[in-house]
Amino acid sequence: MSKYIIELGEDANMVQVISVTQSGNAYIDSTVYVEHLEQLTSDYINEHYGDMQDTAYQRGLNDAWEAARKIFGYEIDGGIPIDEIGSVFGYSENATFCTADIFRHNTVSEAIEKLKAYEEKQKADEKIEVGDEVEWDNDFTGDRFIVTRIFQPRNGKEQCDGIDDDGCVYHDVLMDDLEKTGRHFDIASILEDMRND
Repeated sequence: MSKYIIELGEDANMVQVISVTQSGNAYIDSTVYVEHLEQLTSDYINEHYGDMQDTAYQRGLNDAWEAARKIFGYEIDGGIPIDEIGSVFGYSENATFCTADIFRHNTVSEAIEKLKAYEEKQKADEKIEVGDEVEWDNDFTGDRFIVTRIFQPRNGKEQCDGIDDDGCVYHDVLMDDLEKTGRHFDIASILEDMRND
């Protein structure tokens, strides 16, 4: 699910709708004239209450169904691996449980919150930082290198530069094509020391 930010444009009569993807990349989705926006007033709410209630109800159903799919679904369809699902819901590593126990011991809201916390932790663990060793899944080889700089060109996807163990330098590699190996080197402090001389 994307997030949207509305910012005033340079022209006071316009706003820009900025879309922020799950990976954190942002781009201008559209530009809208202010006169085309409808003000949220009590009259508007009273007039559209039924539609808003239906939308909220449908969203709640969708959220609950999505949570159920993550708990019971196959990994290929976005389900959480069975060896991880227990820890998501607080079961010890050696505990015997079945996924139905998750429904017995959690409300829908609790389950969704625990799934959200798990996904945020996964995202944080997968986030690539300067100093991380990464594997580049390109068409030619499975190169490994250490990330030395991360940047995002204007309205472009996040990219990085790096160096491998032979001293070869990598430029403008798309972050989406990288996967962390789990090793990290303190390159950031070395670069900081170089900047301070």
